[in-house]
Order: sequence, then structure tokens, then C-alpha cells
Amino acid sequence: MKYFRIAHIVLLCGFSALAQSPDQKTNRIGEHLKTLEKHNYFSGVVLIAHNGKTVFEHAYGFSNRADNIPNRIDTKFNLASMNKMFTSLAIVKLASESKISVDEKVGKYLPDFPNKSVRDSVTIAHLLTHTSGMSSFWEELDKQPKEKFKSVSDYLPLFADKKLVSRPGEKMLYSNSGYMVLGLIIEKVSGMSYDEYVRKNIFVPSGMSNTDSYELDEAIPNLATGYTMSVEKPGHWKNNTYSNVIKGTPAGGGFSTAQDLLKFANALQKNILLDKSSTENYTKGRVKYRDGMYGYGIIENIVNGHRIIGHTGGHFGIANELMMIPDLGYTIVILTNGEVENYWEASNLIKQQLVGSTPAIDNFFYTKDVINTIINSGMQGGTQKIQQNSGKNALRESLIERYGFKCLFEKKNQAAIALFQTNVDQFPDSAYAIYNLAEAYRLTGQKDDAIRNFELYLKREPEDADAVKKLQSLQNTK
Repeated sequence: MKYFRIAHIVLLCGFSALAQSPDQKTNRIGEHLKTLEKHNYFSGVVLIAHNGKTVFEHAYGFSNRADNIPNRIDTKFNLASMNKMFTSLAIVKLASESKISVDEKVGKYLPDFPNKSVRDSVTIAHLLTHTSGMSSFWEELDKQPKEKFKSVSDYLPLFADKKLVSRPGEKMLYSNSGYMVLGLIIEKVSGMSYDEYVRKNIFVPSGMSNTDSYELDEAIPNLATGYTMSVEKPGHWKNNTYSNVIKGTPAGGGFSTAQDLLKFANALQKNILLDKSSTENYTKGRVKYRDGMYGYGIIENIVNGHRIIGHTGGHFGIANELMMIPDLGYTIVILTNGEVENYWEASNLIKQQLVGSTPAIDNFFYTKDVINTIINSGMQGGTQKIQQNSGKNALRESLIERYGFKCLFEKKNQAAIALFQTNVDQFPDSAYAIYNLAEAYRLTGQKDDAIRNFELYLKREPEDADAVKKLQSLQNTK
């Protein structure tokens, strides 16, 4: 669904974020998040700690929208890819104990691994840094009964026969399959199941009593359900129960709380889980990734001279982040169970307040300001604001897209069309901008405009079978 690709308003203050006290910073953050909850359906838990102790934590929205059950501070949220931090730490721990070497090939530890290219040419370091050339297994998993996939080895048939899409070490390609292989290596070398190993060597030493890869066909208390806005049925929420794995894996899908993730961050930074040298090895950035560097299951960014380490996680109805800022003593946990744009705003807001703004953060809030102008004053007002900016800030296509679909959800159809048209005008090379405009016209019953834009889109993406089907349906019902 193209409108769920995953996959910043004016500055909140006129003086340096670093000149404020922790209380001033968290007060501003708290006020802004309350506004997001009230107007944008923000749902989740945000925790900020300073020097290991919590200075701000608050729950927002609902863990269960159907019954209006609110999120709590101790609600367990799906971590998505944040589980990769635990998998990679387990590998580094085994390496620190000389039980494996990250420079060895997969075949050294999994001699019977069915894919010869992976077995003979991919190293553990390649797997850790997503440079193995392996892809992912989501498309194959979606065709299978997910309740059958509960162990790491259950997933092997989904990707074992896939050819490498690039040579190992050649480039970064985010790979969930690679992290499943790491899980198999952990099991082989340790003689324990993956879940047993991370529980014994990470969760228990950290004091993380509310973190695990729960089996979701069992009754697990206090779990947040993830929600997305229905596009076909405006005003209706869809849960993510059938789009997620039934049990967490080495690549993602476990559950944790904000407090448990703070315990993990504290244990890591105090060298409780690894010795100092191994901790430095684990958290070191190694491969270019977006605006930062990807290490061994950890993302490292430098923002205004401050090192930020951690990991994100996202899927339908899931958007999370753990950030550690060692030199300032801050740890931030953002766990959400709604649409991704609220996580984006919370993350950018907190970075802005704690380490200062950046061009990327300014671009986010500028885009949000343009969006609000279009919604409140129409497309002409938004166009004027863009022209007045004179290229100082860059618009974020994905943010405009998300608010376009939010407007459709709220039956603000004119505003939605204006937002999608803005993306078409501002991003003329984007086929998806045209697709989304076509979708908006289709969903609002404007068939002629929908047909015209689907035809324009298919000139660029002629092999999109879903778009062809929608176009044919529109033409047949004229």
C-alpha cells in the first residue's frame, strides 16, 4: 500500500536548547505532545531520563481503541526492528567470549546452511551491518499462515533459496533475513534457543522483566495494539494484528516497555552487559546509513556535535526509537502504536529541545507549517508560504503524504486533494505523488480525475498490477 511508505511548525523557542534546564526542556516537550494527542491521535509512551534517572514520562492515547483502554507507563509495545539491538549485542557478547569471530563466514557456524552463496561468502560482520547482499522475507511471509512461524528456523524456507542481490560488503541493504541468520548462529553456538539466550544474557542482567518475544495467540496482559487509519473506510481504525508476526524474532517483533528500555540503556552504558571495549565495539558506527552510520545493530548519528546512539523500529501501527546521548547524559524512549507522522514529530521535537535544531529538523517543522496552512487556508495559502520561503527549507514529501491521508480519514477531502496536489507540484519526478493523488480522487468519488492520474502514473510505473486493477475498475464503472 503506497500510502504507508516507511519505511517540522516553527521553532518552539528563540534561544538555544542547550541553555535550558532539563525541566524547561521537558515542559516544552510535554506541552507539545499533549497537543499532538489532542489533535493528531498521538498514542504511546515517551520517557526521558537524565544521568540514568527518569525526568519525564507520560502515556498518551489508547492501547485498545475498540474499548478506549488508555496506554499506561508500563504498557508493552511492539518493538519492530528495535529487537535487532538485542540480537547484535548477543553476537558481540559471544565474540567477546571468543566463541565466534565476526570476520568468519556463515558456513563456519552453520555448515549446513542451504544457501551456498551465503554460507561461503557472507561474514557475520556483513550480517550485522546489513551489507550481506541478502534481502528480506516479508512478501513471502504474507502468503503464509503466520501462526506457523514461532521459531527462528521456521523462517528459513522463506529466504534460504533467495539469490544475493549484491556482492557481500558492496553496499548496505537493510535485511531482516540477515538478522534471522544471526539468530540461527546464536542458537547453534550457545546451544540455547534465541529467546532463552537473550533473556538470560540481556534481559535478566538488565532487570528487564517486561520484555520478551511473546506468542500473540496467548493471552498476554497489558500489550498495546497498533492502529492505522483506514483509507477505504474514513473514520475507522484498523488494528495491525494480522499484519505482524505472531512471535518476535531476531529481526524484530518482540515487546517491551519504556522503563525496561531505559534499564537496557543504563546497563549498556554502565558496561554491565559487555566490558568497556566490547561496548565501544558494539556501538561504533561503521556503514553510511541515512544521515548517520549503522554499526552492529546500532545506529550512530552526530547532531550538533553530540553523539546519539540507538535504534528505531517501525511497521504498520508501530513507530519507536531508543536514543542515548552519552555526553549530555540523556536517554530517550519513544514507543507509539499509531501512525508514523506522530513519531516523526516527537522524535524531531525531542532532538530539537535536547541537542538543538538541524536543517533536517527545520525542514520537518517547516513542512508541518505548510501543511497546516493548506488545511486551514487552502492550497493558495500553502503555495504563498512555499514561495515566501525562497528555497531556504526543503519540503518533506512523505510528511505531506501522511497528512493527506489523515485528511481523507477525517473526511476533509478538499484539504486532502490540495495536499496531494502540492506533492505533485513540488516533486514532479515522484510517481508516488501522482499515485496518491489518483487514490485521493478515487476514494472521494471523482472518477474522471482518478482515471486521468492513474493513467499518468502507469506511464511511469506500467508494471504496477494494483494500479492497473484500480484503473480498470474505475473505467468499467463509468
